[in-house]
Formats: sequence, C-alpha cells, structure tokens
Amino acid sequence: MKMQKKSNMMVIGMIGILLVASVLMAGCTENDDEVQEVTVTGSSTVLPIAETAAEEFNNEHDDMQVSVSGGGSGYGINAIIEGTADIGMASRDIKQSEIDKVPDVVEHTVARDGLAIIVSKPVYDAGIQDLTQQQVIDIYSGDITNWDELGGPDEDIYVVERADTSGTYGTFMDLLGLDETAAQSTQLENSDVKRTVGTADYAIGYVGMGYVGGDTPAVALDGVEPTSENVAAGDYALQRGLHMYTDGEPTGAVKEYIDFVMSDRGQEIVEEIGFIPVNA
Repeated sequence: MKMQKKSNMMVIGMIGILLVASVLMAGCTENDDEVQEVTVTGSSTVLPIAETAAEEFNNEHDDMQVSVSGGGSGYGINAIIEGTADIGMASRDIKQSEIDKVPDVVEHTVARDGLAIIVSKPVYDAGIQDLTQQQVIDIYSGDITNWDELGGPDEDIYVVERADTSGTYGTFMDLLGLDETAAQSTQLENSDVKRTVGTADYAIGYVGMGYVGGDTPAVALDGVEPTSENVAAGDYALQRGLHMYTDGEPTGAVKEYIDFVMSDRGQEIVEEIGFIPVNA
C-alpha cells in the first residue's frame, strides 16, 4: 500500500511539473505574440535614416520590431494607399492624386536634404566645380552635350538620372522645371547613380547629400556649395523635405518609432548620416 501510495504521489508530481511547464510555455508564446511589428518601406534616400533608427529602436524594445525596406518614394506611398506597410517613406511631397486615395494620410517630415549635382572626378579635376541652374537644365535637356562648352575637357557628357518612380527624380524635375531629359542612363537608387558616375570618366548625376563623397565630388550650384549649413539657411536652391507618411495619426509601436526618429537621438542620426535635422 505504501509503495502504491508513493507511486501515485510521483505520478501526481509529474503531472504537476508538466502543467507548470505547459503554463510557462503558453506564457512564452503569449509574450511572443505581443511583439508589435512595424513595416517601413519606400524612398532610398530616407532608407539609411530609417534603417539606422530602426536598429537602435529594436535594441531598446523587446516588445516592438521595426523592419525597413526600399523601393522608391512612389512605392512607399502606394504601400500606404494599399495598406501593405505601416509607414511609407518619400523624398518628395505626396501628390493630390495620391491624397485622394488615402485622405487621412499624415505627413511626418523627419529631415531636410539638398540634391547634390555630382560629376566624375576627372571632370571635377579638370575645373568643372561650379555650375549654374541653367547649365544643369541645359545638360539634362540635351542643349549642352560636351564638357568643353562649359570650359571642361572635349568629351561628351554622360547624363545619369533616377527612375521616374523616385522621389528624387520628381523633386529634381520639379525644382528645375523639366518635363523630360536626354539622360543616357537611368538608375533605381541613389547608390546606383553614385556608382555609375564614379566609375565613368565624364558623367553627371544627382543624389541626396548623404551620398556625396569619394569618386563623386559635388559641384557648387550658382556659387553655393551643397552643405548642411547652406540648406538649413535656405541658400542652396535644390532642397526638399524627407518624409514618413502614415494612414491617419500613428498609434502604438508606429507612433513610438516615429517619435524616436523625431527625438534628439533620432535627429542626431539624421545629421550623422549626412542630412539636415528638422530643428536645424
């Protein structure tokens, strides 16, 4: 009888352990389910800001996870329209035709940027270090086709632009009043433009200021360098806001993440990457 009683107690004990383990496992599953996921997509210009901010944000929050991808400003805004992302990044203002599809859209301007005109290093070294807006217009419209017309080498100008789905493309065209260009190369991302201009000998292109440097020096525009100080002061002509769009006022983890981007630390990230904080 004692042996049977002892055996029963052992069975009961094992059942108790299993029950506790089941509760703990259920608790872990429940906690995993409580992680709030935030999806951010769109502009390749805003991308490095969003990615760096997301990395720090994710490290500080166990219950929230932000994932970031590119695709272009049009893609980001369309993702908000279709409800496939929580935040759409854009390096241009949203169009009225897009607002009509998502009337509750809210614009969050997270940084400012200048569009830098970059040239191949041999062109820069040959003395092409300052262009007027009209000269840039003439190059992109095909009215100027050789660098010697600008005092540079006797070489054809290889014109590089962004794809028309890009917010950088839209801003560039709008600011310079262009309807079409004579570009020989169309690139999807800022990094692609930088690489194409950097590996060519006589090319010109345009990128966000965060992509300037190395083999792609930026020229002055009408005598004004594309610097953070000149953009913040309003002296540099080709400038724009960088945005994150949401369908309605953000809540929960989406709000927490945007608040982080707009915080002192978030704006430090903006500056570290090479853009201009909104409070500058």
